[in-house]
Amino acid sequence: MSIWGIATSILAGWLAGALVNWAADHLPDKNFQAIRSGRAPFAFRHYLTLWWYFSRGGVCPHCGEKRPWRVPLVEAVSMGLFLLAWRSFGDAPLTLALLWLYAAFLLTVLVIDLEHRRVLNKMVLPGAVAALAFSFLPGPPSPWQALLGGLIGFGLFLVIAFIGRGAMGAGDVKLAGLIGLMVGYPNVIPALVIGIVLGGAAALALLLSRRAGRKSTMAYAPYLALGALLTLWGTLGG
Repeated sequence: MSIWGIATSILAGWLAGALVNWAADHLPDKNFQAIRSGRAPFAFRHYLTLWWYFSRGGVCPHCGEKRPWRVPLVEAVSMGLFLLAWRSFGDAPLTLALLWLYAAFLLTVLVIDLEHRRVLNKMVLPGAVAALAFSFLPGPPSPWQALLGGLIGFGLFLVIAFIGRGAMGAGDVKLAGLIGLMVGYPNVIPALVIGIVLGGAAALALLLSRRAGRKSTMAYAPYLALGALLTLWGTLGG
């Protein structure tokens, strides 16, 4: 194993984790004023927390703010994902870069939906355009596979949302379409099935532990994101 490959992957994952945390902090702001006006700058000491978080009890040396435990966890998870991706695709730089990009994007979707129960149009719509553009790069999925995957993902979850009468949110429907664009057809089927199974298992665990009732809602996008990420590994490797 190349020490430079390991070091680069860990550093890139750390930086990506910091960006995910920044996005999770600011993108859910409906007005988005702090970012557009430049009043929400990216301060590295505020978002690269692993080197100080535990020794300072989570208190940021940049601003004195108490940072949530989510911040170092996201950084660590991002570093792990980037390192695993490098081990699988280190000899294919373009595939590796694409998987890194998708991993950071899906991790952001996961965190925001867990914390805010929202899948943001400001992420899904540009993500759909980017995923379709990436399908023109060498390797799977092809543009036609991406388009068909997007239509199947969106259509399938639209039917589920209609039949379930609110069991599936509009954001989840749009995310399913985006996942279809990312992985293409036929890989959209296992991607969504994995997400549905994981979400169902989580819902069952909440019911059995009495932490939720039959009419309770839950964040579903994190499980769709996990299904997409697992499927992407096989799709881009094909």
